Amino acid sequence: MSAVVNIVLNDAQGTPVAHTFIPLGPDSKGVWWWEDQTGTASIAYNRISMQLVRPLPAAAGQNSDTRVNRVKIGIHTPKVEALGVSDSGYTPSPTIAYTPRCNIEFIMSERALLQDRKDLRKYADFLLAETQLTNMVETLQNVF
Repeated sequence: MSAVVNIVLNDAQGTPVAHTFIPLGPDSKGVWWWEDQTGTASIAYNRISMQLVRPLPAAAGQNSDTRVNRVKIGIHTPKVEALGVSDSGYTPSPTIAYTPRCNIEFIMSERALLQDRKDLRKYADFLLAETQLTNMVETLQNVF
């Protein structure tokens, strides 16, 4: 098993800024979390989540076709809104207005070879950079 380390990702600004996501560790459900702590309010820190879910131990006579390993990945980017000054003159605490997020799940049969798993991850990597998908995500327009 390898050590858990920081993850550095560039944003999409005109001049990209590198964001360092620091490992926080697993939650009670076994989901590992990383956090970009560069914001002013911790409620709005960007986060990455990763989880490996393995099938339960095989039962006698069980077919391998239904047994899969799942890798779940999430990118969470909460956005804060300022609610202004209250009637009593104080500024309320930051509030999350919305959270753009991405969820990706790799579903791989226990029979999948290392090369099968490498190919799937690489296809996903290239697909996320593919022009049609990029346009669909950024402009919210269908490709047809």
